[in-house]
Amino acid sequence: TRHNAGFLVLDHLARHYQVRFRAHGKYSSTVVTPKGYRLYLVKPLTYMNRSGEVVRIFLTKYHFPLDRVIIISDDLALPFGRIRLKPGGSSGGHKGLASIIGVTGPDLPRLRVGIGVPVDQSAIVDFVLERFTAAEQKALPEIAQWAAQAVISWFEEGIEKTMSKYNGPVPIA
Repeated sequence: TRHNAGFLVLDHLARHYQVRFRAHGKYSSTVVTPKGYRLYLVKPLTYMNRSGEVVRIFLTKYHFPLDRVIIISDDLALPFGRIRLKPGGSSGGHKGLASIIGVTGPDLPRLRVGIGVPVDQSAIVDFVLERFTAAEQKALPEIAQWAAQAVISWFEEGIEKTMSKYNGPVPIA
């Protein structure tokens, strides 16, 4: 579904580094090692609006500093085919982000993947839970790849350089 756009990015990273996710109660996770460092990929298995529980569990278990954590989520305020990396901010009405911000505070980097803007604003819930159109599905691999590259860039080069390079439309062939 559109609400799982963040998972598509994590799945792309896992495929690229040839690893599989394993379930651990309320989340599934795996580790990739680009250039020798460890990058943990975590998917909450809770309802979206309880994602903060998973972040709390994972941060407690591994003691990561918040500046080394990035959240990847869908964003219906962004047109399909765009991504936006931000150093922090509000949830923008996204209930999963609101749950996470309730645990971490607002100063947590996030990569938002545009899923399109619903024509009927009263049908937002239906929109985020529906599948991408056939045309959108064709573009998803390139979007996931671009967003995955942005995640690696953020980790290696920092947020400012990554924002200037990746924020905006995904170059789709």
